[in-house]
Amino acid sequence: MSNQKIGAEFRRAVVEEFDLEAYEVTTLDRACAVLDQIQGLEHDVKTRGVIVRGIRGGLYPNPSLKELRAAESSFMALVRSLGLSDANSGGDKGSPSAAARAMNRARWGVRGGKAA
Repeated sequence: MSNQKIGAEFRRAVVEEFDLEAYEVTTLDRACAVLDQIQGLEHDVKTRGVIVRGIRGGLYPNPSLKELRAAESSFMALVRSLGLSDANSGGDKGSPSAAARAMNRARWGVRGGKAA
């Protein structure tokens, strides 16, 4: 797992792309915290695998999978509440493609077509 938290990069990308109100920044910060949680859960699944041994030696789905799905749902709800995925929005704020670009830049560290 990289030392760079994806939430901080996502926050920078969104703030650069959108003009947020003060109350929206709080929601953005929560979304970023959930994004960091997702990054940690993905690392756990990658490290330990999809199937893990329980305390009695039985094989079970990695508990992080359930948590990952819940965190992803929470993240998407927060993103929607910010209007970053509202397809009916007319201005530059709320464009699904702009939200996708911000999320991709956060995930892959790409700025203007060049890797960071």
